[in-house]
Amino acid sequence: MYQFVIRIWVFLMLFAANSFAQRIRQIQNVNFASVAINDRFWNDKQAAISAKTVWTCIDYTENKTGRIRNFERVAGTLKDNKGHEGIYYDDSDVYKAIEAIAYSLRNKPDNKLSQKADEWITKIAKAQLPDGYLNTYYTLKGLDKRWTDMEKHEDYCAGHLIEAGIAYFHATGKRKLLDVSIKMADHLLTVFGTDKRHWVVGHQGLELALVKLYKETKNAKYLDLADWFINERGHNNG
Repeated sequence: MYQFVIRIWVFLMLFAANSFAQRIRQIQNVNFASVAINDRFWNDKQAAISAKTVWTCIDYTENKTGRIRNFERVAGTLKDNKGHEGIYYDDSDVYKAIEAIAYSLRNKPDNKLSQKADEWITKIAKAQLPDGYLNTYYTLKGLDKRWTDMEKHEDYCAGHLIEAGIAYFHATGKRKLLDVSIKMADHLLTVFGTDKRHWVVGHQGLELALVKLYKETKNAKYLDLADWFINERGHNNG
């Protein structure tokens, strides 16, 4: 009798789980560019971000750090022989700033702000290597070491690049950064996957970004790669 009850309980749990999974598959994310928030509280916050916060981020990224200069050095437009400035994951902060600009532009259109983002995106695109690889740290420090150290945040930067490309496309309709991010994702596919290099992502940002890229492009290879990265965990590959 006890075993029978256990079997019934397991059956009901599996049925509930399957029903839940089916409901989850029916849920669709709402594109932020399709949503407008208008009320007194949030309008003031959005205005402050557009007028002050985003421009403070731009000043810090462009002038107070070498983050943009790193892209210029890789592209060859800045020839000061200083090498890479900052820490190895600094590229990601440029992408985060562009993503923030995208959200700001959706709520508060600003030609000057969009021109600044386009300027950065042009520099980023020029820094991308022909094989799709994009990471100023290793390009300036030595490409022979790329994809050898899981701690160096190459995957983390790639995830934020993809997120920024999708966000900016949704906010402005401009796909230059999106195309850069797709090219980087395609580079990842040449390096990682079944029977290729083992890799454990330190932050789950890349897997999330690849799922978003799958939804954007409808190309299942990005979803499959996200799944592969997740399943690399727990096998002492780190």
